Amino acid sequence: MLRNAVRRRTVKIQLPAIALAAALSASVLLAWPAFAEDAADAEAKENQRSEAALAIIKKADEAIKKIDSIRFQSTVKPEGMATNFVSYAEGGGHMTGFNGQTPEKFYGKVTTSRVGSEDKIQIEGGGDGDTYFLIDHSTKKGYEDMDPGVMGSTGQLLQGIGMIEYVHNAPFDDEMTAEIVELAGEEKIGDEDCHKVRVVYAGGRGESVWSFSKDDHLPRQRVRVFRSPQGEGSITITLTKVEPNPEVDTGDYKMSLPEGYEQIDDFAP
Repeated sequence: MLRNAVRRRTVKIQLPAIALAAALSASVLLAWPAFAEDAADAEAKENQRSEAALAIIKKADEAIKKIDSIRFQSTVKPEGMATNFVSYAEGGGHMTGFNGQTPEKFYGKVTTSRVGSEDKIQIEGGGDGDTYFLIDHSTKKGYEDMDPGVMGSTGQLLQGIGMIEYVHNAPFDDEMTAEIVELAGEEKIGDEDCHKVRVVYAGGRGESVWSFSKDDHLPRQRVRVFRSPQGEGSITITLTKVEPNPEVDTGDYKMSLPEGYEQIDDFAP
């Protein structure tokens, strides 16, 4: 952004020494409340960034950066207004690498339903960076292409079961620079005793409550909280059976249609 330069003309005014002193004193007194308010705001913000909570996030950041790949089971549970755009899902998968936006290679299998429907569907899919695919077991149709868009909107249900932080190259930068980082208690997630950390992101980008294992420091749950004039809601993703750096079948990244299934030469809906 370019800023226009404004040149101002300086006018010199001669004041007697006493008048000048009085003017300076008045200006200091008038400015003092603003300085005091700024200092109070700074102190309040500092108090909202708990050193203990930040230390937990830093340990998680360090632990995740030592991981090349991850296998997991997970559930996604929306509540409140979030049910208008996300459905409950459960499943699992594995992923490795990061291409700047998505995992470099990933595979997942999920049981869920489309928003607004109670009919369960089972979808399976993934990609290896060169080709991507989606199999809809409810319709017995498969889709495959070099364009990840072949997975369609249904593919978003599939990708939503994983925590991208596990393969991201800057997993918790947003959390470490958040406006509020505070301890939110403890909780058991699956078999893991966890620290809970509440984060309110800078720039009005919402808030999350993270649960980090006390043992390996890896995240086991994230509750994303949404607030708007239309209402409130949340999306909770919970990971269990977390296995760092697993041995995986690379064939998972390619489509293999069961007998009787139809391959569609188009993108999935």
